[in-house]
Amino acid sequence: MTPKKFPLKMADLIVTSVNPTTAPESIIWCSDPQNVIKDAPTVGLPGDYFYSPMQHQGEWDEYSDSICSIDPSGRGTDETAATYISQRNGFLYVHEMRAYRDGYSDNTLLDILRGCRKYKTNKLLIETNFGDGIVAELFKKHLIQTKQNIDIEEVRANVRKEDRIIDALEPVLNQHRLVIDRGVIDWDYNSNKDAPPEERLLYMLFYQFSRMCREKGAVKHDDRLDSLAQGVKYFTDAMAISANNEIAKRKFEEWKDLEQAWKDDPQSAANHMVLGMTYKQRQEARGKTKNTGYTWIPSR
Repeated sequence: MTPKKFPLKMADLIVTSVNPTTAPESIIWCSDPQNVIKDAPTVGLPGDYFYSPMQHQGEWDEYSDSICSIDPSGRGTDETAATYISQRNGFLYVHEMRAYRDGYSDNTLLDILRGCRKYKTNKLLIETNFGDGIVAELFKKHLIQTKQNIDIEEVRANVRKEDRIIDALEPVLNQHRLVIDRGVIDWDYNSNKDAPPEERLLYMLFYQFSRMCREKGAVKHDDRLDSLAQGVKYFTDAMAISANNEIAKRKFEEWKDLEQAWKDDPQSAANHMVLGMTYKQRQEARGKTKNTGYTWIPSR
């Protein structure tokens, strides 16, 4: 069980409460023993733990993009898995994962769409290796019925599953840009309670996660992990965005805005600084009040 054989480490994740609609500009990963989440159930390899972040940095704002990544399956031993993921500044936030044993029944598809509404999802990402596009067509029908405006993108995998999953997840994990809501861990551990213990483990996301390697058939069931990896791969281009660059850009814009405010209305600008108003608060305040003169200068 060498690190090279099992490259996906739970310790490389950031585990915290994920807000449904907003996120900070950056999150600082930490592997300090004090940040080990001791009460989190773990099914990983020995010595591999979940860690909370050291710090949330910057202002909170809405996500740039939110998707639902779906790995469909038929009825039987496999699961249909859906993962809800949002992105901001190159950090990926996993809100929730859902799994179903009844294939792509109406109840399953409608429940997935209820999650899309909850997390304001704007895209359904569906693997087409199974069903040859029929799942996407069924979703289109339900989208019309539920009056939801969500794009559907079908994905066909041509690379061997084990390589595809590791290649999608490992770079993001190495950069510590994958943030998992604590609720996902608890849900995963408590799922399939009626199954025998040895079978329950095989279906758990983090069991699949920690045992995935490049050997064919590395894990018996990989539906949950495949759903996560597919969603992460979709955001690969966003990984090129540096959170630090985004913060620097925002600070420059704030400075230019403040400079202009002092030129346009010195009294209001001074008041806003004394009150410690944020960039957005200053903009909103300027939209509501217009100073007609520089009354801070004594008249003669």
